[in-house]
Amino acid sequence: MKFSGLKEYAYHKIREKLISNEIKPGERIWEEEIAAELGISRTPVREAINRLVAEGLVGNRPRKGVFAAEISKNELRKMLSVRTVLETLSVSQCCKLITEAEMYELKKIYDNYKSAMEKGDYEKASQLDSQIHRYIAKISGNRRLENYINDIQDFFAYARPHKVKWTETKIKRSLQDHKKLVDAICNRDEDSAIAIIKEDIAAMDDLLKNS
Repeated sequence: MKFSGLKEYAYHKIREKLISNEIKPGERIWEEEIAAELGISRTPVREAINRLVAEGLVGNRPRKGVFAAEISKNELRKMLSVRTVLETLSVSQCCKLITEAEMYELKKIYDNYKSAMEKGDYEKASQLDSQIHRYIAKISGNRRLENYINDIQDFFAYARPHKVKWTETKIKRSLQDHKKLVDAICNRDEDSAIAIIKEDIAAMDDLLKNS
């Protein structure tokens, strides 16, 4: 990825650390350490952090410092209604446009997700869960829709591993829902895919509500 300047570079690197859970919710962010790691001055790092504060991924606590945001379950649940609208459109378009090569790639992402879940690596599984939805949005061919979904998925990839308590029943349900979604899309079964994505998001709401 090419960056327009040091501020943009710092922004994407810090955001990547947050979304990948290298920096976890509630953890302090030290400007000088990030500047040294990236080999740049503190000024672009500070500007990047201010941008992340505006986005809600970072919080500035007066007289205490800068910390990775702690996103509540209620905040995540409020995002789900938006996800339902956006991802229904995304899935619908994906069913119409997906190619054989893209079907193969989507199934591969799901297989990696399944493997991570079965190993109990829930942080990695969360990233792969989001990757499934991001890839579907990418196939939809609507760049603005893809950007909206990516933004919401970033918040879920960041916060979900720390807000959801997985049980054997929940793991089985999640794997089944995602497998049904991938199969419906690969069969170009638009009606089923839309119904499944709504069920999947409703199941996430239940997970958040009952965790």
